Amino acid sequence: MRGIAILFVTLGVVACERSREESPPASTQAFGSGASAARLKIEQVKPPDGIDVKTPPADGVKTASGLVYKKLKSNDRGTPIGRNDTVLISYTGWRQATGETFFSTEGHAAMPLKLASAAPGFAEALPLLRAGERAVLWMPAAIGYRTPPTQGSPEPRVYLIDVASVEQAPAVPENVARPPDTATTLPSGAKLSVVQPGTGKDKIRQYDTVTYNYTAWDSAGRMLDSTLTRKRPESGQPSKQPAALTDVLTQLSPGARARFWVDAEKMKQGGKPLPGDPHGQVCYEVEVTQAVKAAHEPPPTPPDVAKPPEGVKKTAKGVFYRVLKAGGKDSRHPVATDTVKVHYTGWTTDGRMFDSSVLRGEPSTFSLGAVVAGWTDGLQVMTVGDHVRFWIPEELAYKGVAGKPAGMLVFDIELLEIMAPTTH
Repeated sequence: MRGIAILFVTLGVVACERSREESPPASTQAFGSGASAARLKIEQVKPPDGIDVKTPPADGVKTASGLVYKKLKSNDRGTPIGRNDTVLISYTGWRQATGETFFSTEGHAAMPLKLASAAPGFAEALPLLRAGERAVLWMPAAIGYRTPPTQGSPEPRVYLIDVASVEQAPAVPENVARPPDTATTLPSGAKLSVVQPGTGKDKIRQYDTVTYNYTAWDSAGRMLDSTLTRKRPESGQPSKQPAALTDVLTQLSPGARARFWVDAEKMKQGGKPLPGDPHGQVCYEVEVTQAVKAAHEPPPTPPDVAKPPEGVKKTAKGVFYRVLKAGGKDSRHPVATDTVKVHYTGWTTDGRMFDSSVLRGEPSTFSLGAVVAGWTDGLQVMTVGDHVRFWIPEELAYKGVAGKPAGMLVFDIELLEIMAPTTH
């Protein structure tokens, strides 16, 4: 799934764009970032009456992690805070050893804080509060950082927190850690359980355009990503998604809601890890809101897509090919510097289509000097009108290119025209 920029504070990354005058670099350390920042002169803020920053109070509540908190204002009717919620807070931070203020939002707008990606101390502390409450937190160094500081050592800090509001995250499924015994095993290895059947009659096809929302959690229930919190659903062809998600979406119809469990490695897109870089099993909940059928259907998956069959030809560089249909009277072959017009469809060797001009309903034009080496090599065996199937080894395709299909690729290509050179 593609990454989408989100505006939030992740306990260490302040995602509110401010000018240098409004927000000193030290603010990026306020929630436990290990990033170094220049020490600027910060206006000192006096702690609330009766609060000794250096010494936690005897009437404070101490947790097993060493966190101490004291509520200065309670609000029993306020919205409770969940471990994956986003809270809007105002805060001031002091260094416990010296009492020095290192950052404060005084005079500025409250900031959003995403607890799912927070330092452990904040992920623990905020769910102890409610919207409308005020508290002081004495945060041990061991739980106060997402990443260790690049300069100096972690230090205990003290925070005055005012919770303005809470944006609640999607509820964590009860079975987030383990699929039910009734789950269906898909070809990718994903385990699928349909929570709500779809209202549509037909299942989504790989090449249809589907709009859907999703939320992902690790096995401990930590939310990794959610289109619901971003308030922007995903939209695209299932064939463009990781294999596990392709499998899931093509089992559903519009209106369906389902959960699936899969190893995090299988949800990487082009080698890019999921948000939070989880390891092991992850759980997704997906709800399909719309599916638009493709105006054109691509060719069926070739029966010999898995590997080149015996007897096919091979170019000197190693591209296997078979002529499916011979062309007409034009005997010219394109050369490496030519531009060609073609119709094509591409599959991975497990039969997953990843691209097709046929699906778009119009041919594509390429310079043979600007495509993968296997195309440059293979198309030179064709004449206009030929329809040829190619098996292109990975080293002549997208080997090592992030976001591109991996392994040997199979293409059905019809050469429509060798374009006349452009004159200037």
